[in-house]
Amino acid sequence: MNKIKVLYEDEDIIIVDKPAGILVHPTCPPSLRSGVSRRAKAKEKETLTSWLLMKYPGIDKLQWPDKTRPGVVHRLDKDTSGLIVLAKTPEILKKLQDEFRNRKIKKIYLALVLGKVEPPEGKIEAPITRGKAGLQKIQEFSYSFSKGTIRPAVTLYKTIKYYKFDNQIMTLVEAMPQTGRMHQIRVHLKYLGHPIIGDPLYNIKASRKLSKELGLSRQFLHAEKLEFKNPAIRKKIVLESELPEDLKLILSKLEEV
Repeated sequence: MNKIKVLYEDEDIIIVDKPAGILVHPTCPPSLRSGVSRRAKAKEKETLTSWLLMKYPGIDKLQWPDKTRPGVVHRLDKDTSGLIVLAKTPEILKKLQDEFRNRKIKKIYLALVLGKVEPPEGKIEAPITRGKAGLQKIQEFSYSFSKGTIRPAVTLYKTIKYYKFDNQIMTLVEAMPQTGRMHQIRVHLKYLGHPIIGDPLYNIKASRKLSKELGLSRQFLHAEKLEFKNPAIRKKIVLESELPEDLKLILSKLEEV
């Protein structure tokens, strides 16, 4: 847990650089934990929320709307790295969540995807619905597109650079989610026909092959930039997170096109 870096902190909020491999909060309901492996149980304890409670021991006594998610304004998948905001009080939590809902918080992610993304800029508008998750995948969620869904989802994207590896083209893109659905960027990029390299869930044969050849064991997705105003003091905050070493290593293996 000492890998979590604090990049900004004031009386109301704390912004950290989350490494891949750490859950934001426990995902397995207590009633089902008896059927989960010892290793999975350990991962459930090593969360960003447990880190927050250790840093501020009295924070768990506040009136959080969800006691299992104190301070959690938004989420990053376990194996997605980068910037995430935590609130220190329930009042600030509500204000920040309203800011997210009203699209007043700008988030930019970096993703390496299969194929040449064209046009170089665009908007993905496709509703997302949760699929079934078996007990053997208790910390994973499957999403699909269907006519019956009622949850719209929008993601903007912009091409940064093209790469090549073993005659296979890949694209480094910026993804800017306009809505906050779970796994949204991962699902939308696959829907576009360009799954994220290293993604264990939303992949195809070609991306699985590339991931294995590159030695990438998690999705190449990083929350790189964050821009918003602290609703308590109206101070503008702009932060960037450097690409982690494991993802830099992947890029070093590629040839620019």
